[in-house]
Amino acid sequence: MPTQTYFDKCQPFPEGVPTATLSRISYAKLLAHETDESTALFNACRDTGFFELDFQDDTAGQAFLQTAEAMFHVTEEVHAMDVAELMKYTYQPPGWLFGYKWIGDSKVEDGRLDRFAFYNVSRDDITGVMKPPLSNPSCIESRRSLFTSYMTQAHAITTLICSHLDVHLGLPRGTLSSLQPLDLPSGTSLRMLYYPPHPPEDRRNSLVGHTDIGTLTILFNVVGGLQILTPGGDPQDEASWRYTRPVPGCALVNLGDAMVEWTAGILRSNMHRVTFAPGDQGKMPRYSLAYLVRPYGDAPMKRLSEGDSIVPGLEDGEEANDMTAREWETYRTVAIRDGRDNARSRGGRRLDSSAKKKESR
Repeated sequence: MPTQTYFDKCQPFPEGVPTATLSRISYAKLLAHETDESTALFNACRDTGFFELDFQDDTAGQAFLQTAEAMFHVTEEVHAMDVAELMKYTYQPPGWLFGYKWIGDSKVEDGRLDRFAFYNVSRDDITGVMKPPLSNPSCIESRRSLFTSYMTQAHAITTLICSHLDVHLGLPRGTLSSLQPLDLPSGTSLRMLYYPPHPPEDRRNSLVGHTDIGTLTILFNVVGGLQILTPGGDPQDEASWRYTRPVPGCALVNLGDAMVEWTAGILRSNMHRVTFAPGDQGKMPRYSLAYLVRPYGDAPMKRLSEGDSIVPGLEDGEEANDMTAREWETYRTVAIRDGRDNARSRGGRRLDSSAKKKESR
């Protein structure tokens, strides 16, 4: 999460709250291609689909933390705007995912309205891939260089993670990164989220349990509230959900459904949700910053099972996914909204003995 300076502005996360046990991966060690750290990353991406990425021991990582802290200030400024003004930039799913989503636009599991708002900034817009540029509130337009810096840094982090996954999956170098480049149109965005405090008499879920539809997400938050479903847990059982504890200097990274699709379920996309913040943090507004990576629009969604890949090929009765990423994302989004695709954790497939031999080479 952002620097300790930003954490010092908030109430501390309370002790004694059941929290998820997540691997903490060193960004510096990934840059140095340390074998044990790379293996720990791969295992986390298979076991829980979540891990903490620690930026504190690297100069570039520390620079990213400073940029993230600046982005938190922008996030607060955006959500301090008059809602009527923000509504001029309303997003329109499933076809248009950029702009403002207001509190109560969707529902949580029990049918009540949600309790979060966000502003989605298109990476294509910021980096110039989209022509002409979009119109955004002035507090965003005046900081395009800051958004460019953040997205460029986040893309480098994504590329590094993918390079390690390529190795463990037996894929040619650069395979995963080639499916989500910086210079081709995609739905990749930076989402600035706001969750108001919950009334003490009505503390409940703010955001419905879900998996991310893209490839991976880099998340910063300071106030608690995010929960992940324990592997094998029942989403209807409250005991199966665990809070994640924000840690200064670390981002929370999770994989999305596209990674599961490409790897035939070897990698994992895990259910998560946002509920009320624990303890005195529940009295505070909650802001978070999510960099949501998606494949480029024309990327194929078929399995990456050729050559020396440990990804298994199609079995009898299975059909190839011949859709592009754009088609697949639209299909999934509509199916989810229509209730034809129930939220569930995906992936975590066990490796057979031949795959283990390939992966260990």
